[in-house]
Amino acid sequence: MKNREFGVDLVRIMAFCLMLWLHFYLRNGFYFQKIETVSGFMAVSMLPLFLSCVPMYMMLTGYLKCGKRWDKSYYMSLIPILLSWFLISVIHYIYRSNVLHEEKTAREWIGELLGFKMATYSWYIGMYIGLILISPIINLVWMTIKNKKGHIAVVISLVLVTFVPSTINSMGVLSEGSTILPSYFTALYPITYYVIGCYIKTYKPKLNSIACVITALFVGVVMAFVNISTRTQADNFYTGYGLEYSNIMLAAVTVLLFLAVYRLNVKNELVKKLAKIISSCVLEMYLISYIFDNKIYVWKYGEYPMSSYIVVGLALTAAVFGLSFISGGLINLAVKKIYALIKRIVLREKWN
Repeated sequence: MKNREFGVDLVRIMAFCLMLWLHFYLRNGFYFQKIETVSGFMAVSMLPLFLSCVPMYMMLTGYLKCGKRWDKSYYMSLIPILLSWFLISVIHYIYRSNVLHEEKTAREWIGELLGFKMATYSWYIGMYIGLILISPIINLVWMTIKNKKGHIAVVISLVLVTFVPSTINSMGVLSEGSTILPSYFTALYPITYYVIGCYIKTYKPKLNSIACVITALFVGVVMAFVNISTRTQADNFYTGYGLEYSNIMLAAVTVLLFLAVYRLNVKNELVKKLAKIISSCVLEMYLISYIFDNKIYVWKYGEYPMSSYIVVGLALTAAVFGLSFISGGLINLAVKKIYALIKRIVLREKWN
């Protein structure tokens, strides 16, 4: 507990909570509702904060893995991730085939499993595996550079080839669908977020938390104004500009929220322990949450008006959080037991 960073646990928990709100938007048909009221504008303004959940995890990976070299134990860190993914995929198979009555052939189910689709939210696992496999190379380059100017140059270079083209091209300055800047490397945005996490880990920037949150909210308002003013469908939510994870304004929101939380600390050991427990099973909570999303959210377009989003959203996301924590925690305990057995066999570790 002494070496564990409380703020990092908070970042992981915050990202999960933001993800719950993002899925509430999705399942309530937010993207198909009319944006014509103040509450609608506020809902759009909050969307960038919710969207920051995925890139925040990528940054967190860079923060935690920065400087680590490849060895047997490094790659074995993927095993509990894969175990959780597999167990929850089996649970999703049972749920989808017996509760949702989805009819697929054995070949189709196997295809969904191997394609990280059986557990609906497990697409992230496929991305994470690739990021972990390539991260030792990134770490090697990062450690080779010995000064801050060099690290800043790396971050700026990646921002220029991933975030900037995506942001500029999505504006459709010349015509809808046109591109101005080469976009060959925009798909590498997870690496950019990873390297930003490395930078924060290396230099531990200190910014005022309240100022960071206020600035992030302001950026969200700006993005809402741009989205609404450039929408192409009358009164409907404009799903073009500003919604990609590789958008530089969304990246700014992500970095600001991360910086606002990662250095926070408390003296209360009970609070720290609770944060540690929740944080340790966030992955399982994320993967299993689809089932509770499916049962709790209405899955209809505009069932809840935007004027009631705060009250309804808090109630429903809290319910999903609680159920995901209980089930995800149990799965996490099972995975730890299995992983301990695997380590004993592979690394010849003794039982604790």
